[in-house]
Amino acid sequence: MGVMGFRLASIATVMAIQAAMLAACGHAGPGRDTTAAGIAQAAGLEAGTSTGAVFALQVYRRDDGRAGPLFVYIEGDGLAYLDARTPSTDPTPVDPLALRLAAADPGPAVLYLARPCQFASGRADPRCSVRAWTTARFGADVVASIDGAIDRAHAMAPARPLVLVGYSGGGVIAALVAARRTDVALLVTIAAPLDVADWTRRMGVSPLDGSGSPLDHVDRLSGVRLVAFAGQQDKTVPVASIASAVEKFGPSAELIVVPEFDHRCCWVRDWPRLRAQALR
Repeated sequence: MGVMGFRLASIATVMAIQAAMLAACGHAGPGRDTTAAGIAQAAGLEAGTSTGAVFALQVYRRDDGRAGPLFVYIEGDGLAYLDARTPSTDPTPVDPLALRLAAADPGPAVLYLARPCQFASGRADPRCSVRAWTTARFGADVVASIDGAIDRAHAMAPARPLVLVGYSGGGVIAALVAARRTDVALLVTIAAPLDVADWTRRMGVSPLDGSGSPLDHVDRLSGVRLVAFAGQQDKTVPVASIASAVEKFGPSAELIVVPEFDHRCCWVRDWPRLRAQALR
């Protein structure tokens, strides 16, 4: 076999290994779509697509007409990487934790926003590139897409106070969106690396060139009420990477560390209680 044949075989082998990894864990894109649709349907959330100037976003929403705030849930980074250095070809989360939080929300109005390029709506967007879920995952285009989707949804019920809730990387997006707006009554982040530079250093990964950081907007965010939840056992986003940012945001920001929680457990199970705690 010639050199070119060896390279092709190597690429094919890598692709086969990655495909096997995805299949073994139930990662196939349509399967992840089905999982999300089932979670949403069981909670009475209606599916849709928010189409703006940048990215098309998968959304789920319900509004039962009762008085109260609109809670906007922003998904995490999803399956952005297959391993420490191999980007995924589809960042759709295998188990969408922010969607599960939205489904567990007891309030009157809920909006769930997937990140760009996730799920069927995002996957079909020709403007997607790997940068949108890797180095530029917190970039200006991503933030503008989320912000625009919130604008369109909030315009349907403008009297509702606006609460932004972001899980993991979605919490970074939520904070960057809050820095652009003047109508955010409460910002809630869950296991979110609010000090992006500190987080990349601690994790030993390359800086996220093309991404913004909430610490770039301390002047704006210091006027926004923030409740930042952290899991004491979280190895993905250590408490220190959250605490260092919360301290800089001043007295309007509160850090709540839950001793037994890690990056995924047990936010959904206890979300109604934690939600009420944030609102207090």
